[in-house]
Amino acid sequence: MKSPLDGIKILDLTIFQNGPWGTVMLSDMGADVLKIEDPVNGDPARNIAAIGGVAKAVNAYFETMNRNKKSMTLNLKTPEGRDIFFRLAKDADVVVQNFRVGVVEKLGVDYESVKRHNPKIIYASVSGYGSKGPDAREGVFDILGQARGGLMALLAGAEPEISYKGGGTIADQMGAVTLAYAILLGIVARERHGVGQHIEVSQLGGQLILQALAFNSFLASGEQAKPRGRKEAANPVFNIYKCGDGKWIALGCPQADRYWPDACKVLGLEQYLKDPRYATIQERAKFAKEIVAEFDRVFATRPRDEWIRAMKKAGVLCAPVQTYPDLAVDPQVTANEYLAELRHPTAGPMRQVGVTVKLSATPGVVRKAAPEFGESTEEVLQAHGYSWEQIASFHEKKII
Repeated sequence: MKSPLDGIKILDLTIFQNGPWGTVMLSDMGADVLKIEDPVNGDPARNIAAIGGVAKAVNAYFETMNRNKKSMTLNLKTPEGRDIFFRLAKDADVVVQNFRVGVVEKLGVDYESVKRHNPKIIYASVSGYGSKGPDAREGVFDILGQARGGLMALLAGAEPEISYKGGGTIADQMGAVTLAYAILLGIVARERHGVGQHIEVSQLGGQLILQALAFNSFLASGEQAKPRGRKEAANPVFNIYKCGDGKWIALGCPQADRYWPDACKVLGLEQYLKDPRYATIQERAKFAKEIVAEFDRVFATRPRDEWIRAMKKAGVLCAPVQTYPDLAVDPQVTANEYLAELRHPTAGPMRQVGVTVKLSATPGVVRKAAPEFGESTEEVLQAHGYSWEQIASFHEKKII
């Protein structure tokens, strides 16, 4: 079956994460992504050997950010290298880069330069803080994106100290998702209106998208919400509790008055239903600490699975607080085929997050592991009309 982006050719100049994951998302949907790397150093992400402090035989970071792609080496600092790039660009639909603002202009492969060779090119630039403003030329990594974009303070909630919750690299991932969204808009605009264009996204902009509800609430009221700690949750049926087996359960009932009676019955706290002090969410908020403490006491009397079954039977919205080992065998993840298995050339079978967006007629698919450094260089050059003699010369001149 065809995938949505079959036939779309992308030249990918991005490194690390705030960029490469965006092109992975497009590659999963059929795009032919050619990763162009410096002949000496390549993508620095190739040298990241540990995630979360755990060294593995497989570079999970690079594998995640570059599956399905081809890799070629090309020295863009040389006139010959730029000429090769422009020949590739004539045949491409999209060019993506996440160098610091100003770098592609110095290299001579900026939008205006590429546009002269391919007027309908979609040229996507990814930056840390946007192309304008006093900090436009600054670099950014996830910890800086979370800090500058307000997410770090938001996630701290009522904690006494702000800490970096970096395990999921949320800012980098959201920046890349924003990039994929923007490129798709560019593709649609070209198909409908016949125009190529320069697209700009930033990690800071992605953070604003991610937090639009919370930030818009601040802009409307002038006040930043100050979350209460778990033990003082204003809505006890929208909270987290530790069960008798040490595992945690989350109750997720924002319509508190609707679910309060059923939750109390499951917990054996029917006396709360007769007490006028707990009749509405507004009244219960005044006694939040007392109610949560009682919920804690009751939840600690039985294991989590029993509580989940009982709450679901009563129609109370709930879920287990899962670790990654839990998530890896979650029956919903399995049933919806959210994980994919691919074969690594040295490590063998390897599972990854797959295509979680399901299209019935043109599905996406995970095809192959991340490429070896420069493995497709000669193949790509030959496909674009270069002879073996020219390719050998490029090697000698360290252009590839």
